[in-house]
Amino acid sequence: MKYNSLREELKQYYWYEADKKADDFADECFKILDNSDWEKMNPYQMKIFQYKTITDMFEPVIFDNSPFYFETGTMCATCDGAFFWGKTKLAKDAPENSDHIHPGGWTYVKNKHRFVDQNPELWEKRCAQIAEIFYLICGPYNDVAQHFNLNYRPVFETGLKGVYERAVKQSENAETDEERDFLSAVAEGMLQLKKMSEKFGKAAEKRLENATEENVRNNLRLIAETAKRIPWEKPDSFYSALNFLAFFRKTVGSLEGIGPNTFGRIDVDLYPFYKHDIENGIITEAEAYDLICKFLLGFDCIYDHDKKMVGYADHEFENTYVLGGCDKNGNPVFNELTKLFLLAAENEKIIFPKIICRFSKNSPKEYLDLIDGPVINGTSVILYENDDAIIPALIKAGRPIGEARDYLVSGCWDVTDNGYGKYDGGSYMNLSKVLEFSVHDLKERREKTGLDFKLFDGAENFEKVYNTMCENIFALLKERMRITRLGGQIWNKVSPIPIFSSTMGDCIKNKKDYTAGGGKYRDDSLKFFGFPIVIDSLMAIKQLVFESKKYTLDEFLNAVRNNWKDNENMRIDAIHCNGWGDGSTASCEFASRLQNDLFDMCGRLTGTYGGKVLMGHFGYTEVRFWGEKTLATPDGRHNGDYLAQGLTPSRLKKIPFATDVINSISALDKTTMAGGCVVNIILPSDRINMDICEGFIRTVADSSVGSLQLNCTTKEQLLDAQKHPEKYPNLIVRVCGFSARFTALSPEWQQEVLTRNYYK
Repeated sequence: MKYNSLREELKQYYWYEADKKADDFADECFKILDNSDWEKMNPYQMKIFQYKTITDMFEPVIFDNSPFYFETGTMCATCDGAFFWGKTKLAKDAPENSDHIHPGGWTYVKNKHRFVDQNPELWEKRCAQIAEIFYLICGPYNDVAQHFNLNYRPVFETGLKGVYERAVKQSENAETDEERDFLSAVAEGMLQLKKMSEKFGKAAEKRLENATEENVRNNLRLIAETAKRIPWEKPDSFYSALNFLAFFRKTVGSLEGIGPNTFGRIDVDLYPFYKHDIENGIITEAEAYDLICKFLLGFDCIYDHDKKMVGYADHEFENTYVLGGCDKNGNPVFNELTKLFLLAAENEKIIFPKIICRFSKNSPKEYLDLIDGPVINGTSVILYENDDAIIPALIKAGRPIGEARDYLVSGCWDVTDNGYGKYDGGSYMNLSKVLEFSVHDLKERREKTGLDFKLFDGAENFEKVYNTMCENIFALLKERMRITRLGGQIWNKVSPIPIFSSTMGDCIKNKKDYTAGGGKYRDDSLKFFGFPIVIDSLMAIKQLVFESKKYTLDEFLNAVRNNWKDNENMRIDAIHCNGWGDGSTASCEFASRLQNDLFDMCGRLTGTYGGKVLMGHFGYTEVRFWGEKTLATPDGRHNGDYLAQGLTPSRLKKIPFATDVINSISALDKTTMAGGCVVNIILPSDRINMDICEGFIRTVADSSVGSLQLNCTTKEQLLDAQKHPEKYPNLIVRVCGFSARFTALSPEWQQEVLTRNYYK
């Protein structure tokens, strides 16, 4: 293969050297940081000290076969920048949800006690709520270290120098110490990034002295020359713009201790550079393709994709880029760069960064063919994102139409503004857990959380059951957002993020860090998890208890509480009731009712920093993770069985047609899901061609589906891959928010994929 040398070089570093290097760096770095007079510093001064220490101490990692400079060696291989990720020992004093931390999290670690000090009793209760109800990774207050959407555009326009000058100029108008401290930290952050790039340039010059291979010498010369200027000056070529993305993402993650999560609309933002270079004979299409391949491989080769996925997200890397969609005038985006990135990903079997492909009913056929072809052939690395559903929802949420059309997707399916804010998620709102507490008498666990969930017992009609469920959900939402807001009030006192904030529209203008409310938009997104389980469960109670009166409420609830023991016929009756995804009038009308009520609940809440609370429907590895921890539910689930992912129907239903699922989702008002929603669909590869797939995608475009995770395979093919993995080295499936080689999944995860619905 053309890029074998680069692949092997990257693998050698990331698989065998990176973690040890990060450990050693952390040990030395923390000695300096911890032995300083940090207690006399405010959080912004601590951040400046952190920036300077990391910059002074890091040693650039340059790869002979790559023309890009970005690897700082300060974080373990699979860390996306979020300070609590990774498999190295790193810091002793890590946050509660991790044993690991890199120096970018030093300010947080030293100040995290402020959360506890704010209200020790509340903190203890919050931890109990997390253990019992909430998605664990989101932390006591918020998902604070991931899903950051760096805005590259202002830096493309002015370079770091322009951001620095804006901060210095605005400091002349500062009225408070905090404003001055914030702007000082922004300015210093830009200077340290400049110093980092210069260190790369000097390192390349030094290595050039002894390099003999012409290809290596060419790469080193390019780095040495470019790093002196970029990113302090604005990019002036396709290469320098592409390099800027890699450099800025990695270095900001290293200095700030956050996970910059997306390269943005890469075929939109880079196209002017590409077009200029092509038209002026600076670069050829083949040379641009070569650069794109090397850029993508620099992130993909971090992982051993053949290594078994044992944990819940062993193959995850929080990094995306967005292709396609429409421009601010509503015209489809499909250009030479769109094609080149898609071809590079397909030809080199790139899994990371994750590809987000926006589409609509107006998408060109050539574009749909390019994104459908690999999926049909068993390489499901693309997330399909529906403009016709997402844009109207964002407009309803208050975005001007031009901004709504410019949206990004970060993380797995997270809809976010482009350049105006971070994806702030209060947490996954696990409706399955609320249902569990509404059915099962969990007195001890209920007391731990301080949440007085009501039971369904004694309800004389279905409206009482439904209202009890809604009351319990709203009690959970109010509590979560109340405590999230408390944490939000002091985030700027714990760990401000000045470099990130400098890229966000209005933060420098407002002289406020993003964590202090400096952004233009300060909305949260609540990700509802378990919507299908709730629909199916309540429909079963409605039809079997109150309509047909086949069972009493006590009989039915007792059967669920006993894990359906000796009540298999009742369980089968529950499974066969109308439910989510079957396309029936009864289930669609009921789902629409619950959706509208959830939307109204969110409208009565206030976000972390005073903004709106937007809603979505997501499900990550919790299909197993939370399923294992959730007792039996009235839809026929047993204790510990899988849950449903996003708006994907329960696998208990065995719904035959994908169109029924799409029609069911279309019963929901698309404008209520500004936070996005996801559905898993598996189409039969033995009966799908390009025309059929195109027709299906255009059908999805007319629906309320936000994010589509599409696999084209058969159960027989997957079973054969289990027995004969050597025959399927490139069979890649969409798992949950990421893709992985099917043969690299653990037996448990293979089983999860195998038990999904396979539609006609």
